[in-house]
Amino acid sequence: MDTSILIAARNEEANIQRCLQALERLRYPTNRFEVLLGDDQSDDQTAALITAFIRDKPHFRLFRITERLGHQAGKANVLAQLAQHARGRILLFTDADCEVPPDWIAGMLEPFAREKTGILTGCTQIVGKTGFQKLQAIDWFYGQYLIKQFTDWRIPVTAMGNNMAVRRTAYEAVGGYERLPFSVVEDYQLFTEIVRRRFAFAQRFDPAVLATTQPLPNWQSWLQQRKRWMVGALQLPVYFVALFLLQLLFYPFLIALVFWNPIAAATIWALKVVVQSAQLLWILKRFRRWDLLSYVPAYELYLHIGYVISLIYYWLPTRLVWKGRTY
Repeated sequence: MDTSILIAARNEEANIQRCLQALERLRYPTNRFEVLLGDDQSDDQTAALITAFIRDKPHFRLFRITERLGHQAGKANVLAQLAQHARGRILLFTDADCEVPPDWIAGMLEPFAREKTGILTGCTQIVGKTGFQKLQAIDWFYGQYLIKQFTDWRIPVTAMGNNMAVRRTAYEAVGGYERLPFSVVEDYQLFTEIVRRRFAFAQRFDPAVLATTQPLPNWQSWLQQRKRWMVGALQLPVYFVALFLLQLLFYPFLIALVFWNPIAAATIWALKVVVQSAQLLWILKRFRRWDLLSYVPAYELYLHIGYVISLIYYWLPTRLVWKGRTY
């Protein structure tokens, strides 16, 4: 079998139907892929909706996850157990609140024609209505664009668990999720372990594998997401942490520079904005997301305020709430 699609679902009754319908539309022979869904102790109608949907689809299977495997918990625990049932030579991962495109499987399998490729990240978009949601969409695109640039330079950064593919031999080489210590950034953890074992990594920043996910509805959920992301960001190599701090200190430095050399400060600011805007325009053109164009000028403010708030919130003594659980 070519591939197994693994999806962890916890209290996803609002999203799971769209996810399943997108999987049903996949243009790929049904005898060459399977969809494994893990119900992570949902207390809503998630399991019932999945059961009804897959009743006449033998290549879909549902597993009720009640036990822990190894040191894992939450999403990583579900994925670890689904992987043990998977029969595909490539494991594909997406989330229960994502919709994958019809040619997703073929697009994600293509880079694995190179035998050394161990892990691949696709790309994901946010489709929202409010200004806050559209700024999230720009931020997702821009972050993935930067990861793609580093990937092209053969510098490993991370993978995205909502649109990811792993060669089974690479997954087994690290012992699977069950052999890894628990982390709230399980995708980053798996990525670093696979790269450490000298498997190649890749990213497709391409409409062919563009999945769609839901925006965060409010600032509280946005802060929780950023707190989780900061866990992964601060585990990156020291030069990436240094780049993060430089970005964080960009405007304080620029304000100080104004008093010493205002022309230099204005030049540096203009150069950053022009280069960043040009990159964003290229992204919007590539993915035909012109609905985001009017929000590009506001993105600079959103980006830097987000950096400051993320760091502050990360250091606050608050618990991390993720998928209905507190860590």
